[in-house]
Amino acid sequence: MTARSYGFEPGDVVAIPFGIGLSHYGIVTASGTVISNSRKHGGVVEQSFTEFAAGRRVRLCERADALNGAAAVSRARRAKGRSYSLTDSNCAHFTRWSHRQKPTSVQRASATLRTLGDMVFGYRR
Repeated sequence: MTARSYGFEPGDVVAIPFGIGLSHYGIVTASGTVISNSRKHGGVVEQSFTEFAAGRRVRLCERADALNGAAAVSRARRAKGRSYSLTDSNCAHFTRWSHRQKPTSVQRASATLRTLGDMVFGYRR
């Protein structure tokens, strides 16, 4: 199955749950794959919808119009291979960047707190 067969359109920001209250975000492409920035995969990757979902329910977070959707997918594709960084380039930052949006102050604060926690208590994810 592809993202398009579930009704998602190119440029849509989709998310899957992981952990308690956390989500992993990606950008749907015209071919029905999903591009995301993942620590698990070492950076920005393009995956099949099934691989991205990993058996979890996928929800729509933001729908782009056709023109903006194509631009977001194009930006996302150009970023393939870039590294993951919890504080500067995580999946939420990536999807916002793909849509030419800046990270929110909440994203920055949250990432900073998680990083400090990892430094003090050790990496636990």
